[in-house]
Amino acid sequence: MGVKVALIGMGRMGSIHLKELVRLRNEGLIDQVIVIDIDESRLNIAKSMGADETFKSIDEALIKHPEAVIIATPTTTHYDLSIKLINKAHLMVEKPVTVKLSEALNLLSESRKAGNMIVPAMVERFNETAEKAFNIVKEPIALSMIRIGIIPQDPDSYIGVMYDLAVHDLDLALFRLRPMKAVIAKSILNKYNVSLLLNLDGVSVNIEAKWVNSSKLRVHTYIGLSTFTVADLIHGLIYGNGEVKKISQSEEPVYLEDRNFLEAVTGKAKPFATLTDYVACLRIIEAAQQNYSAVPL
Repeated sequence: MGVKVALIGMGRMGSIHLKELVRLRNEGLIDQVIVIDIDESRLNIAKSMGADETFKSIDEALIKHPEAVIIATPTTTHYDLSIKLINKAHLMVEKPVTVKLSEALNLLSESRKAGNMIVPAMVERFNETAEKAFNIVKEPIALSMIRIGIIPQDPDSYIGVMYDLAVHDLDLALFRLRPMKAVIAKSILNKYNVSLLLNLDGVSVNIEAKWVNSSKLRVHTYIGLSTFTVADLIHGLIYGNGEVKKISQSEEPVYLEDRNFLEAVTGKAKPFATLTDYVACLRIIEAAQQNYSAVPL
């Protein structure tokens, strides 16, 4: 038996998730794919892509008793939807799960009471170029992470570049290094530009992110005591030890992310990212916004 899954939101990310959910249904991991959106035209697109059922109302869809729900709606709706649904199903929520640390902590408490997971959709954890480039470096002493993206059509709905782009690199730094403490040496956080310099248990981490008009860049540099690598995450290239390697991604990262979530729902795997991980990101973001210098994690 597979899982019954509901997808809320058929925007850009919702459409990407639906493509992978249909594939996972065809592979037997999912029994039924339900799509919810207030826009009838988007529901028609969902049907054409292979959704089994569509609804304009969440409450109507809940009658179908989905065991797993993916929330891919605008950022400002994530918290309220998560609170509404955490007692009904396991949740995966597109980043940012919340903007406020207090809301994330409340969701963490409610998820534990309900016995249901809230998994943050931190898809860059499934980027195999970043993983392989980092693993080449032994005893890392410094990380540089640069991410440039095109300004969204509605920047206000994305809150800011910290929550749209830079949060991926902050999450990856915490995921790779697993620090107990973050020291904030420098922070510039505004809607269009982020510059964050951290010390994570002795490792220097520089995160730069910008929204611009027409270019896209994702470059990581990992430096160790005796070697370094430079990773182009968009083109799957790693420079290190005097040579360039092309990395072929085994599967689409969103497919791997969705599959991991559903396998975690059925008890076949542990979730690759947890709400506790996301709380650590928010602790650092809010500390930087309030000009604090040190954050226990």
